[in-house]
Amino acid sequence: MLSRSVSLLQQLTTTNNSRRYLSLKQLSPIINRNLAWFAGQSTKKTFGGRLKRRLKNFLIITVVGFGTYYGVSSYRRYRWFNEISDSDKTMGTKPRVVVLGTGWGAVPLLKHIDTEKYEVVCVSPRNYFLMTPLLPSVSVGTVETRTVIESIRSLIGPRIKYVEAHCVSVDPKAKVISCNTDGEQPISRGDDVKTILIPSRRAGGSSSRIIKDSTRVRPSFDMKYDILVVSVGSENNTFNTPGVEEHAHFLKEILDARRIRSAISDAFESAMTPTQTPAERKRLLHFVIVGGGPTGVEFAAELADLVREDLQIYFPRLVANDVKITLIEALDHILSMMDKQISDYTERHFHRENIDVLMNTFVKEVKQREVVVQLKGSDELKSIPCSVVVWATGIKPRALTNKLREIIGLDIQSNRMGLLTDQYLRVKGVADGSIFAIGDCATIQIPKLVDRFQLLFEEADTERRGTLDLQQFRALVERKIAEFPQLEIISKSIEKAFEEADKDKSATLTLAELHSALEKADTKNRVLPATAQVASQEGSFVADLLNQLNDIQSNNYEQQNLKPFRYKHMGSLAYVGGDEAVVDFTGSKPILDMFNLKPISGRSAAYLWKSFYLTEMFTGRTKILLAFDWVRTQFFGRDISRY
Repeated sequence: MLSRSVSLLQQLTTTNNSRRYLSLKQLSPIINRNLAWFAGQSTKKTFGGRLKRRLKNFLIITVVGFGTYYGVSSYRRYRWFNEISDSDKTMGTKPRVVVLGTGWGAVPLLKHIDTEKYEVVCVSPRNYFLMTPLLPSVSVGTVETRTVIESIRSLIGPRIKYVEAHCVSVDPKAKVISCNTDGEQPISRGDDVKTILIPSRRAGGSSSRIIKDSTRVRPSFDMKYDILVVSVGSENNTFNTPGVEEHAHFLKEILDARRIRSAISDAFESAMTPTQTPAERKRLLHFVIVGGGPTGVEFAAELADLVREDLQIYFPRLVANDVKITLIEALDHILSMMDKQISDYTERHFHRENIDVLMNTFVKEVKQREVVVQLKGSDELKSIPCSVVVWATGIKPRALTNKLREIIGLDIQSNRMGLLTDQYLRVKGVADGSIFAIGDCATIQIPKLVDRFQLLFEEADTERRGTLDLQQFRALVERKIAEFPQLEIISKSIEKAFEEADKDKSATLTLAELHSALEKADTKNRVLPATAQVASQEGSFVADLLNQLNDIQSNNYEQQNLKPFRYKHMGSLAYVGGDEAVVDFTGSKPILDMFNLKPISGRSAAYLWKSFYLTEMFTGRTKILLAFDWVRTQFFGRDISRY
């Protein structure tokens, strides 16, 4: 009986083991397939299976991607409308900051100012930000117009109000600005009013009609402010040269670039007329640029690229025989604000690019078919036949800037080039300090050391010995550097400056010796250039300053431990054509000390130039458009049609 039970138990155990082994055999292919997938090994799959799996994965990715995009977009719209609603509810409960302008100074300020602390309103006749350094590229078609502009509303966000209007007057006492009236001062959309309202006076001008509709209705209005920031920029200075306003192109607005692009096309199409005389063809294809600064140099370079890379394909005979580009400069070299090596390199490069450079030459008159010039030191006038003249030299204040100077008083606002400000960028002559000025319309007034050297000497001479030792001189420099930024030059090498001023080698400085040292520091002080780099830093500074203010009624910023504005030069760049550029680091002392950089030129500088402007674009949209424009130009060339 026992043996029979043992036998039955063995049979059951054998049966269970065989079932277990069978189940493992069935699972083995599944396990092996998954292990192979994790190990990245290829497995045997049918075409239908692979297709099915890929379609499934594609469907999952598509659904997740569109769902994420829809969710993010919906959230952004929801948040945008909520912020608009919150901004409307708090209107009138916070101090109002009014910003005039949408340029390089205004936009960084608007992007960094604390909208939780202030009610911010932007007033400008131009409802977009313009990437002005790329205008030479736009004027020849390397970059398209929509690439260099960005809607101001998308840049500043929903918490800042924008009003398209033209400010015509400011009342500093009442803290009120007056904006355009519909009949007297129509606004300009960022370009010249005369070109919109008055037909061209040039013979054979554009055939486009000027339509008078009823869309541009701008009634006048006044607006109160607690703080006003003037960032209206500047306009072109003709230096009262006859004919410039009527016959020369400027290069400051997007409409200027479009006009130049159309004029270049007109010149070549006119030269192709069968009955055109050889002399007239040479005149039509002679392009003159006045001004050897960065704008004039970059436009000449872009124009040479257009002729060599694109127009030579369609107009080979004209390019070979008749095209001529001339750059006129009043000084003895171009790019005078950069290192001399940069200037020499650019002049040699222009010679290789067949760009004639006339230096020490003054433009006396611009006519419809010629430019009258005069060489330095000569009384003889010379005529240069041409069809297109681009005026790229000099700036002057806008009408609002001059009017505000007159309202404050020309005895205080004595600088004809712009509004005088203190080191905190507050406009001089405004008692409560409620008006700031930044960018091209402003000039920082830095007090001279020599005007107060007697008081400075007495303050530093704590022991009343009539002389200053090295420690007293060092203490004077460190204590007054915030008030006199030109002392920064001395602070970098105090011992050397002390030794140079100590003429008698007595290890002390007399009053006369201190005067000599301070006078030398004053000579190193320079007016900041009217560049985008300066305006951008000033805009960011004013935003940070207002964010830190505890009491906007207080004028004593020193008591609030607020530091004055200090410009940090980051170098200068210019495109010179032929996929080459120049980069100058002169004046950018921290960068030079850190990397020991010297002026760069050639193709490597061109890559740096492109990467810099690509990163400077304010939005991802314009960054992508700029990159695509450069790629399109490289592969397909520029569009030479006129529209």
